[in-house]
Amino acid sequence: MIVGVLVLLLLLVGAAAVYLYRATAAWEDRAEEYRQAAEGLGGTLATTQAELEGARAELEGVRAQLATANERIVELADEKAQLGDDREVQRQLVDYQQRVSEAAGTVALALDQCVQGQDQLIGYLRNASQYDPVELERFGQDVQALCQQATDANAALQRELAG
Repeated sequence: MIVGVLVLLLLLVGAAAVYLYRATAAWEDRAEEYRQAAEGLGGTLATTQAELEGARAELEGVRAQLATANERIVELADEKAQLGDDREVQRQLVDYQQRVSEAAGTVALALDQCVQGQDQLIGYLRNASQYDPVELERFGQDVQALCQQATDANAALQRELAG
Protein backbone atom coordinates (compact mmCIF):
# COMPACT_ATOMS: atom_id res chain seq x y z
CA MET A 1 0.00 0.00 0.00
CA ILE A 2 2.83 2.38 0.60
CA VAL A 3 3.97 1.61 -2.86
CA GLY A 4 0.49 2.37 -4.10
CA VAL A 5 0.43 5.64 -2.22
CA LEU A 6 3.91 6.44 -3.45
CA VAL A 7 2.93 5.66 -7.01
CA LEU A 8 -0.16 7.75 -6.61
CA LEU A 9 1.86 10.50 -5.05
CA LEU A 10 4.39 10.23 -7.84
CA LEU A 11 1.60 10.41 -10.42
CA LEU A 12 0.18 13.44 -8.63
CA VAL A 13 3.59 15.12 -8.48
CA GLY A 14 4.13 14.26 -12.18
CA ALA A 15 0.74 15.65 -13.09
CA ALA A 16 1.44 18.78 -11.01
CA ALA A 17 4.85 19.15 -12.71
CA VAL A 18 3.26 18.82 -16.16
CA TYR A 19 0.56 21.31 -15.17
CA LEU A 20 3.13 23.76 -13.77
CA TYR A 21 5.30 23.35 -16.88
CA ARG A 22 2.34 24.08 -19.15
CA ALA A 23 1.21 27.01 -16.96
CA THR A 24 4.74 28.42 -17.00
CA ALA A 25 4.91 28.02 -20.79
CA ALA A 26 1.53 29.74 -21.13
CA TRP A 27 2.70 32.58 -18.86
CA GLU A 28 5.90 32.90 -20.88
CA ASP A 29 3.88 33.05 -24.12
CA ARG A 30 1.55 35.63 -22.59
CA ALA A 31 4.53 37.62 -21.26
CA GLU A 32 6.04 37.59 -24.76
CA GLU A 33 2.75 38.87 -26.21
CA TYR A 34 2.66 41.65 -23.58
CA ARG A 35 6.28 42.52 -24.28
CA GLN A 36 5.59 42.74 -28.02
CA ALA A 37 2.45 44.78 -27.39
CA ALA A 38 4.38 47.07 -25.05
CA GLU A 39 7.13 47.51 -27.64
CA GLY A 40 4.50 48.32 -30.26
CA LEU A 41 2.82 50.79 -27.93
CA GLY A 42 6.21 52.27 -27.00
CA GLY A 43 7.05 52.74 -30.69
CA THR A 44 3.64 54.26 -31.33
CA LEU A 45 4.08 56.51 -28.28
CA ALA A 46 7.54 57.61 -29.44
CA THR A 47 6.20 58.35 -32.95
CA THR A 48 3.21 60.20 -31.54
CA GLN A 49 5.44 62.25 -29.24
CA ALA A 50 7.73 63.14 -32.15
CA GLU A 51 4.69 64.14 -34.23
CA LEU A 52 3.39 66.16 -31.29
CA GLU A 53 6.70 67.99 -30.95
CA GLY A 54 6.67 68.65 -34.71
CA ALA A 55 3.10 69.93 -34.48
CA ARG A 56 4.05 72.16 -31.52
CA ALA A 57 7.00 73.57 -33.46
CA GLU A 58 4.76 74.15 -36.47
CA LEU A 59 2.16 75.77 -34.21
CA GLU A 60 4.79 78.11 -32.81
CA GLY A 61 5.82 78.98 -36.37
CA VAL A 62 2.20 79.65 -37.29
CA ARG A 63 1.75 81.77 -34.15
CA ALA A 64 4.84 83.78 -35.08
CA GLN A 65 3.48 84.23 -38.61
CA LEU A 66 0.11 85.24 -37.19
CA ALA A 67 1.74 87.79 -34.90
CA THR A 68 3.72 89.15 -37.85
CA ALA A 69 0.56 89.23 -39.97
CA ASN A 70 -1.35 91.02 -37.19
CA GLU A 71 1.44 93.57 -36.86
CA ARG A 72 1.39 94.12 -40.63
CA ILE A 73 -2.40 94.48 -40.58
CA VAL A 74 -2.08 97.13 -37.89
CA GLU A 75 0.67 98.86 -39.90
CA LEU A 76 -1.47 98.77 -43.04
CA ALA A 77 -4.48 100.08 -41.13
CA ASP A 78 -2.31 102.89 -39.75
CA GLU A 79 -0.98 103.61 -43.24
CA LYS A 80 -4.50 103.63 -44.64
CA ALA A 81 -5.66 105.94 -41.87
CA GLN A 82 -2.63 108.14 -42.49
CA LEU A 83 -3.44 108.17 -46.20
CA GLY A 84 -7.00 109.10 -45.33
CA ASP A 85 -5.64 111.84 -43.07
CA ASP A 86 -3.25 112.95 -45.81
CA ARG A 87 -6.09 113.00 -48.31
CA GLU A 88 -8.19 115.06 -45.92
CA VAL A 89 -5.29 117.46 -45.38
CA GLN A 90 -4.79 117.68 -49.14
CA ARG A 91 -8.51 118.28 -49.66
CA GLN A 92 -8.48 121.00 -47.02
CA LEU A 93 -5.35 122.50 -48.59
CA VAL A 94 -6.98 122.55 -52.03
CA ASP A 95 -10.11 124.08 -50.51
CA TYR A 96 -7.99 126.69 -48.73
CA GLN A 97 -6.06 127.44 -51.92
CA GLN A 98 -9.32 127.87 -53.82
CA ARG A 99 -10.69 130.26 -51.18
CA VAL A 100 -7.45 132.26 -51.13
CA SER A 101 -7.31 132.34 -54.95
CA GLU A 102 -10.91 133.52 -55.14
CA ALA A 103 -10.28 136.16 -52.49
CA ALA A 104 -7.09 137.28 -54.24
CA GLY A 105 -8.95 137.45 -57.55
CA THR A 106 -11.67 139.54 -55.93
CA VAL A 107 -9.03 141.89 -54.46
CA ALA A 108 -7.23 142.18 -57.80
CA LEU A 109 -10.47 142.92 -59.65
CA ALA A 110 -11.62 145.45 -57.04
CA LEU A 111 -8.22 147.17 -57.01
CA ASP A 112 -8.18 147.30 -60.80
CA GLN A 113 -11.65 148.89 -60.84
CA CYS A 114 -10.56 151.32 -58.10
CA VAL A 115 -7.40 152.32 -60.02
CA GLN A 116 -9.27 152.72 -63.32
CA GLY A 117 -11.96 154.76 -61.59
CA GLN A 118 -9.36 156.99 -59.93
CA ASP A 119 -7.53 157.48 -63.22
CA GLN A 120 -10.78 158.42 -64.88
CA LEU A 121 -11.74 160.73 -62.01
CA ILE A 122 -8.34 162.47 -62.18
CA GLY A 123 -8.88 163.03 -65.91
CA TYR A 124 -12.31 164.48 -65.26
CA LEU A 125 -11.03 166.68 -62.45
CA ARG A 126 -8.29 168.12 -64.69
CA ASN A 127 -11.05 169.36 -66.96
CA ALA A 128 -13.66 169.89 -64.24
CA SER A 129 -15.10 172.92 -65.96
CA GLN A 130 -16.30 170.72 -68.83
CA TYR A 131 -18.38 168.47 -66.52
CA ASP A 132 -21.41 168.92 -64.35
CA PRO A 133 -20.19 169.29 -60.72
CA VAL A 134 -23.03 167.08 -59.43
CA GLU A 135 -22.05 164.34 -61.89
CA LEU A 136 -18.39 164.67 -60.89
CA GLU A 137 -19.37 164.40 -57.21
CA ARG A 138 -21.48 161.28 -57.92
CA PHE A 139 -18.66 159.72 -59.99
CA GLY A 140 -16.20 160.49 -57.16
CA GLN A 141 -18.49 158.73 -54.69
CA ASP A 142 -18.77 155.73 -57.07
CA VAL A 143 -14.97 155.54 -57.31
CA GLN A 144 -14.71 155.84 -53.54
CA ALA A 145 -17.21 152.92 -53.21
CA LEU A 146 -15.11 150.83 -55.65
CA CYS A 147 -11.98 151.57 -53.60
CA GLN A 148 -13.82 150.68 -50.38
CA GLN A 149 -14.83 147.34 -51.97
CA ALA A 150 -11.15 146.75 -52.78
CA THR A 151 -10.22 147.57 -49.18
CA ASP A 152 -12.92 145.23 -47.85
CA ALA A 153 -11.85 142.45 -50.24
CA ASN A 154 -8.24 142.88 -49.14
CA ALA A 155 -9.29 142.68 -45.47
CA ALA A 156 -11.19 139.44 -46.26
CA LEU A 157 -8.11 138.05 -48.00
CA GLN A 158 -5.94 138.94 -45.01
CA ARG A 159 -8.35 137.18 -42.66
CA GLU A 160 -8.33 134.08 -44.91
CA LEU A 161 -4.53 134.09 -44.95
CA ALA A 162 -4.37 134.50 -41.18
CA GLY A 163 -6.98 131.81 -40.49
